[in-house]
Amino acid sequence: MERENNRGQRVRLSITARRVRIEPGKKRRSYIRRLERVMRTCDGIVADPETPEGVKVKALAVLIRAVKVCYDIVTDVEVELIEEQAEEIRRALEARRRRSQEPSRG
Repeated sequence: MERENNRGQRVRLSITARRVRIEPGKKRRSYIRRLERVMRTCDGIVADPETPEGVKVKALAVLIRAVKVCYDIVTDVEVELIEEQAEEIRRALEARRRRSQEPSRG
C-alpha cells in the first residue's frame, strides 16, 4: 500500500501476516490429564480406611475443586486464547511504533 505523507513523500507500507497456531485443545487435554491424576490420588486417599478423618476431609476438598476446575477449564482455555491474541496485537503495535520512530532513509 502506498501513500503520500504530509511532506509530499511517498511511503510504502508492506504488511506480512504471520500465521500463529494456537492449540487450546492440546492444552485442555493436558490440563484434564493432570486433574485426573489429582482426582485419582485424592480418591485413593479418601477410600483408604487407614487415612485419618482430617486428611480425608482435605482430600475431598481438593477432589471437589478438581472436578469444578474440569468444568471451568473451557473458560480458562478461552481466556488464554484471548490473552494470546491480545498479546499478538500488542506486539504488532509495539513493532509499528518502533518502525515509525526510526530515522527516515533518503
